Amino acid sequence: MMGYQGYNKLFAQGSADSNYSHPSSDLSLDEEREALRRETERQALAQLEKAKDKPVAFAVRTNLSYDGTADDDSPVHGSAVSFNVRDYLHIKEKYDNNWWIGRIIREGSEVGFIPSPVKLEQLRLQQSASGKNTSRLYGGKASSSSNLGPLSEAVTNSKGSNSRGSTPPTPGDDSDSIGNGKFGKSKEKKKTFFKKQEILPPYDVVPSMRPVVLVGPSLKGYEVTDMMQKALFDFLKHRFEGKVIITRVSADISLAKRSLLNNPNKRALMERTASRSSCIAEVQAEIERIFELARTLQLVVLDCDTINHPSQLAKTSLAPIIVYLKISSPKVLQRLIKSRGKSQTRNLNVQMVAAEKLAQCPPDMFDIILDENQLEDACEHIAEYLETYWKATHPTQKETPTAVIPITVSRPLPASPHNETMQSRGAQGRAVATPPGGLSELVPRAPPRARPIH
Repeated sequence: MMGYQGYNKLFAQGSADSNYSHPSSDLSLDEEREALRRETERQALAQLEKAKDKPVAFAVRTNLSYDGTADDDSPVHGSAVSFNVRDYLHIKEKYDNNWWIGRIIREGSEVGFIPSPVKLEQLRLQQSASGKNTSRLYGGKASSSSNLGPLSEAVTNSKGSNSRGSTPPTPGDDSDSIGNGKFGKSKEKKKTFFKKQEILPPYDVVPSMRPVVLVGPSLKGYEVTDMMQKALFDFLKHRFEGKVIITRVSADISLAKRSLLNNPNKRALMERTASRSSCIAEVQAEIERIFELARTLQLVVLDCDTINHPSQLAKTSLAPIIVYLKISSPKVLQRLIKSRGKSQTRNLNVQMVAAEKLAQCPPDMFDIILDENQLEDACEHIAEYLETYWKATHPTQKETPTAVIPITVSRPLPASPHNETMQSRGAQGRAVATPPGGLSELVPRAPPRARPIH
């Protein structure tokens, strides 16, 4: 009996010792976790600082919005980059499978952590599992407790992720077969059952510098349009000397739709004939050339032979800056065309119809509308826009000293303010001089005189 009581006493004592030492072990474990977290954050911060000096790896356009301040779990707390739909991001490098390092293309923005497609898909699945209305998440306004914003309703019922790890996502088909809604409920169910739904990726890969494309006042290939666009090309060449690449594009790049180039079935149909096959290959090569030019982080201006309307490039991966050179009065345009001789007058109706189609476009289809009466005012307008874009894509020297790749050639700054003023006047005078034969008739005015751009 005494032996049994002694055993119980010993067991009770051991249990007490065991219970007494358990909190200390938990405390040491918590300290280890906190030390590990701090070390991980310190390493992440060091990598973030190093990434500021690295060149841009690629650029993306966002198809959803993300609030980095809500439930911030980025490697460095407070360093997540927030963005809205159709914002543009410069990606510097991959941090891990869930995060990239980059910045939003906006003047004064800092380099931070950007969620990868894998991370965004994880957030979507977490919100779906918590019982939140995913139709609001992907189709309407974002709820206050969500850090993901609107995306196409096409992905509401989709399963799995459209991304391939944390590699740059390939632009997908964001049009053609999404949201047609022409079938009844029963047919729609059958169609959904037998055919996989199209998925809009969170990001579209775009050129590192958005190419500038001019449209208007009418059709390319006719004297009035070619003459006015050439005047702007000459101005940009001199104003942004050492910062701009102006290149002619003869291929029909409107054929470079994401749905065609990334869909083997559609591409096979287009390439059944030898002529079409060579055409698609030429277009693909031209798109790759434009992407390569944009990697220099210089302004890229395209002189496109076949682009006359913004809708031609809406479904491509170029994400261009569309500049609309507009003549507000049809009578002025008509008089200007007639002044070019009989060869242009014979095609008057075609040019007037093309100008009318451009005038009917909503303003949000264009990035810049140059509707000034004088050419020099239009030049100042586009120069101001591109200067702002240049500053947004080229952070200060302290933040990103290697943002511009060394192959670019920059014009040295003038030695004095007087020289700078004289150079600006010289460039302005060369660029905005009215081309011969007609532009001076746009609006009755005194003889043009060059004035400095401020």
